[in-house]
Amino acid sequence: DDGFLEGLQAICRDDGALLIFDEVMSGFRVALGGAQEVTGITPDLSAFGKVIGGGMPVGAFGGPASVMEHMAPLGTVYQAGTLSGNPIAMAAGLATLDLIAEPGFFADLSEKTTRLIKGLIAAAAKHRVAFSARSVGGMAGMYFMSQAPKNFADIQTQDSEAFKRFFHRMLEEGIYFPPSTVEAFFTSSALSEADIAFTLEAADRAFAAEAA
Repeated sequence: DDGFLEGLQAICRDDGALLIFDEVMSGFRVALGGAQEVTGITPDLSAFGKVIGGGMPVGAFGGPASVMEHMAPLGTVYQAGTLSGNPIAMAAGLATLDLIAEPGFFADLSEKTTRLIKGLIAAAAKHRVAFSARSVGGMAGMYFMSQAPKNFADIQTQDSEAFKRFFHRMLEEGIYFPPSTVEAFFTSSALSEADIAFTLEAADRAFAAEAA
C-alpha cells in the first residue's frame, strides 16, 4: 500500500536501524534501478541475486560508503565467499548491465509484460474464470482470485487447485509458468510478438477448459 515503505524507512531512521531491500527478485527486472527506482525509496543496503550475472552464479549486496566502509578489509565486519569475484560471472554480469542500460530497454520489456498480462486477464474474463494479475517492468504475478492480492495472506485464499490445473494445461501446450501460487515470473527481452500470441492462444484454451 502507499506509504508502507515510507513508514518502514521512518521507523528505521527513528530507531537507528538499517533499511534493507531484498532485490533478489526485483533487482534489474522491474527497472534498471530495481524496486527502489520504482518506489523512490532508497534503502541503506540492497541485496541482489544471479540476475546481475546474466544468470551466472553470483550475488551482491551494497549501500552507501558510510555503511560499506564497515566491511572488511576497511572495517571490522567480515565477509567472504569461495566464488566471490569469479571472472566468468563478472564478465557475464558486465555484459548484461551494458545490455539492459541501453535506452528503451525497460520500456520495451514493460510493454511486452503488460501486453501479456492484459491478454491473460482478458482470456480469463472471456471464460468467466476468477483470475487477476499484475506486473511491474518485466516481473509479474498471476492469481486465481477476482482481485489481485495485497499481501501473502490474500494470496493464500486463491483457488490453488485451479492454478494447478492451469499450470499443467499450459505445460502441455509447451509453456512453463512457475509451478507455485506464490512465485513471480519474469519476461525476457527476447520475447517476440509470436511468443506472446502463442502464449495467449494457449491460455485461452486453458481457461476454456477450466470453465467447462
